[in-house]
Amino acid sequence: MENKAKKLLLSPNTFAVVKDEESYTSRLRGILPLMELLDKNKKLLKGADAADKVIGKAAAMLFYLGGIKRLYTEIISENALSFLKNTEIELEFSKVVPYIINRSGDGMCPMEKLVIEAQSPTQAYELLKEKLRAKREHEK
Repeated sequence: MENKAKKLLLSPNTFAVVKDEESYTSRLRGILPLMELLDKNKKLLKGADAADKVIGKAAAMLFYLGGIKRLYTEIISENALSFLKNTEIELEFSKVVPYIINRSGDGMCPMEKLVIEAQSPTQAYELLKEKLRAKREHEK
């Protein structure tokens, strides 16, 4: 069955979720739209189709935590693929990379790096939530 969210992953959207007749799209980069849904509308994720341009282990664990059914991505990291292989999520992707590159292009994405050793999606979520909270505090 085709992932309905994939069609919504057109520029400028970087993230999309579709469940029944409800959909959500975002232009935000990274894990921010997914964290927002987990915090404010988790029921939309349960059993949904999702699409995200780039998925590292952090996003993979969060999508699993949200209970999505299908996931499409253009680029997926080896760590994310390894994690998702052990789930029931139907996965479609275009390209596998060793890891997600950070925005300055000189290393691993800090969110993927943060959860690389995480033992569970819940642990990953807590680590990511704390990192985003600390970042917001720092920006004030």
